[in-house]
Amino acid sequence: MDKPRMPLFYRIAVIFSFLFNLATIAVLAAMPFLLRPVLSQVMAELDGLENAVIETVVPVDQRMPVQGVAIHLRGPVQVRTTSGAPVSQAAVTMYLQGGYISGIADIVLPEGMELPITFTQDLVMTSTIPVRLSIPVAISLKNTQVGTFAAHLKAMLLPLIQLLGVP
Repeated sequence: MDKPRMPLFYRIAVIFSFLFNLATIAVLAAMPFLLRPVLSQVMAELDGLENAVIETVVPVDQRMPVQGVAIHLRGPVQVRTTSGAPVSQAAVTMYLQGGYISGIADIVLPEGMELPITFTQDLVMTSTIPVRLSIPVAISLKNTQVGTFAAHLKAMLLPLIQLLGVP
């Protein structure tokens, strides 16, 4: 009795299926060897991202309002007149040929005269002042959302890393 032969299509399908399964098994067997270096590099990059520190200098150049700030003025200051400064009822003492004469007079201080003044008061300011600063900043990514993201990615990859024995 003769065995019935399978049609050609079925023979080709069986051979194709066998070869496909063989290739799939070979790829799956090689996968741990292919994934180990990639996963090792991914973990190293995630560690680097998590431990990175952004260092920069932030320039500040703007006017800031100052209101009710008391400036303590204490000590001697030299003041120069910018024009003739009239002084009414000034106490004047003059030396005239062996004697002093004291009295009250209206005088004009000349322009450019330097006057020593001792301040002992508080000056309250309400104004705007220019602020120009360069502020150094160091931001550790571990304490930001980026660090949290990197930690979550590492936690997601941990079972696969343990399965493949990635260092």
